Amino acid sequence: MTGAKVDTKPWEVTQPLTKRDRLRGEVLERTPAWYSPWVHLAFPSLFGLSFIALALSRLHDVSWYEWAFVPIVLALLNVNEWHIHRNILHRRHWPLEVLFWRHTPEHHVIFVRDDMAMRSTKEFRLVLIPAYGIVAIFVTTLPITAALWYFVSHNVAALWVACSMGYVVSYEWLHLSYHLPATNPIARNRVITALRRQHAVHHTPELMQRWNFNVTVPFGDWLLGTTYRGPLPR
Repeated sequence: MTGAKVDTKPWEVTQPLTKRDRLRGEVLERTPAWYSPWVHLAFPSLFGLSFIALALSRLHDVSWYEWAFVPIVLALLNVNEWHIHRNILHRRHWPLEVLFWRHTPEHHVIFVRDDMAMRSTKEFRLVLIPAYGIVAIFVTTLPITAALWYFVSHNVAALWVACSMGYVVSYEWLHLSYHLPATNPIARNRVITALRRQHAVHHTPELMQRWNFNVTVPFGDWLLGTTYRGPLPR
């Protein structure tokens, strides 16, 4: 009796794709040919850093109460990050449904607690906000900048721009670092490891709608009681 020849070449072995693998492939297939992951990272970073430098160059004779504005605005930005993540990225609201669809049914399906790492730089697109996002944030916050400039002081307005742009850049860098392979030197940093663990809990499907919404410093989660401290689902 002659048995059928079995070819064990790894590229000829077929296994059914998981839902996550299928979605990952579909999303990456929709990536435009012109897309550059490094430009996607560099443009918001350079835009934000440029406006931080410009804002700081406008400071003159800053008083103590103007410096005191910095921790207050950073705390408010952190709580705002919590609000956007919880109430916009995880809930559908017109006209921002696109943010929900990009985040919850895509980002959270592709990256789960025990498999957080990107598999290539092409997946920057699955982690970073759209490159124009930082420009949109700068433009939509211009009324705040103008109000502070005219009604408070030029220094406070400049500090607001520096803080808001710095917050967006730090959000992008930190979030990207959480999704690096565990062997990456940045991912092995102790601070990044601790923050990554906090964020990975949020990527547990059973917990993502209620817990650990801060991507940067988990101040908002602590303040609003959404830091998860229980056992992790298997």
